[in-house]
Amino acid sequence: MKKPGYWLLLLFLSLLVHTAPAQQLRFEKDSLGNVLTKARKLQKPVFLLLIAPPPQSGLSKEKQEQIYGTGLDDASVAPVLQREFLLVQASFNTPEGKRIARRYHVSAYPTYLYLHPDGTVLHRSFGNTRDPQRYLRDFDVFRRKLADPANLSELEQRYAAGERGGSFLRQYIQGRRSVGAPIGPELLDAYVGELPVKAFDQFAEVLFVHECGPVVDSRAYKLARLNKRLVDSMYAVLPLAQRVAFNNLIINNTMQAAIATRDQGLAQQGASFARGSWSGKDFTRGMRTYEQNMLRYYQALRDTTRYLPLLISFYERHYMATPADTIRRQRAAQQALRSFQQPTPYPNLARPDSGATVVRMVPAARGGVDTYALDLNNGAWTVYTSGTRRATYLTQAMRWSQRTIDLDPRAAYYDTLAHLLYALRLYTEAEATQQKAIAQAKKENLPGADFQQVLRKIKTRTL
Repeated sequence: MKKPGYWLLLLFLSLLVHTAPAQQLRFEKDSLGNVLTKARKLQKPVFLLLIAPPPQSGLSKEKQEQIYGTGLDDASVAPVLQREFLLVQASFNTPEGKRIARRYHVSAYPTYLYLHPDGTVLHRSFGNTRDPQRYLRDFDVFRRKLADPANLSELEQRYAAGERGGSFLRQYIQGRRSVGAPIGPELLDAYVGELPVKAFDQFAEVLFVHECGPVVDSRAYKLARLNKRLVDSMYAVLPLAQRVAFNNLIINNTMQAAIATRDQGLAQQGASFARGSWSGKDFTRGMRTYEQNMLRYYQALRDTTRYLPLLISFYERHYMATPADTIRRQRAAQQALRSFQQPTPYPNLARPDSGATVVRMVPAARGGVDTYALDLNNGAWTVYTSGTRRATYLTQAMRWSQRTIDLDPRAAYYDTLAHLLYALRLYTEAEATQQKAIAQAKKENLPGADFQQVLRKIKTRTL
């Protein structure tokens, strides 16, 4: 039988384990490019963390913990990170963070990227949690991928060296998809070119190509849609979320390709595909989707001659044509409905059992009642930032901005209106409106420095 002192010792050691102090992680001070140079020299992998912007004022401690609480500094996690990786951290709202997000196609925060020494992503994870086991599992997954002779870094090198066999290309595509890397149209076309035509009578093959997001009118798109009966069956039996996901990928990839090649015809095909996804369901929504995609194309090309008239028409028809009183009633009904519903948690993109919290960086849905004022404000601000000095356009945007304030008086909306008034040379009204923006910012517990700076520029006519 053990003596009482033995059990006390065990209890003491247990307390030491569970109360071990958090450890401060030492992140590299250099840019990611320089860190990767160092990583290649040392042959050491890189842990890249894209963190959330600082919490908004007024956010409850419980919500802050839900979004920002992390186990990275846990005594069982931090030493492993520090020993096995070079550590890089960047925020989404910094220039470096934005460059990293573009390079690695990041659209949610926090995102953890585990990089091969050459910079290739081998593992991607999302969301914060206090559970150290989640991070330890990620380390194990990354170690296995790093040790795999057919990891994505190796596959990238083989592809660059000219390997093009069908089975290899499928493996390479699957590897890229597993870490959220895009599948370019050239890669997907090369893959389908290795397949016999009869392969597109197989449900699994057709689904695989669709889930890679083929560009409309590309070779992969045409072959994957040869068997119309099979395609119709796919859209009939698959869950809605799955269909929406690959439709959105097809649309996004097509619009990106159109923008990259300045191909208006391809942009119209992508926008038509988007409109067709609403065929037979909601004609108005389909037309709005078409116009949104063409607006995206013209804006990316800075084609203001086509962009601004379409933008004005879009907001006048889809937003201003609805009376403000109708919008208020719809908002009230939506709010009343939500009061009887359970709040929806953030989508968990990490693991079903991880308990991690992730915030998606996605645009608000256009036309929804909840985002009506926000969308209208964004449209008005877009007109201002376009640089146009055409009074007709600025006046219409001013009307939109006035409605946003009528529906939802926020500091940012007053600020937008002040800018538009200034552009119309209504300086006294602009100054008074910016004063309201400053007062409203105080009510919302927002930092006022930026609003004050705009006011100074209005007063000195230097905005």
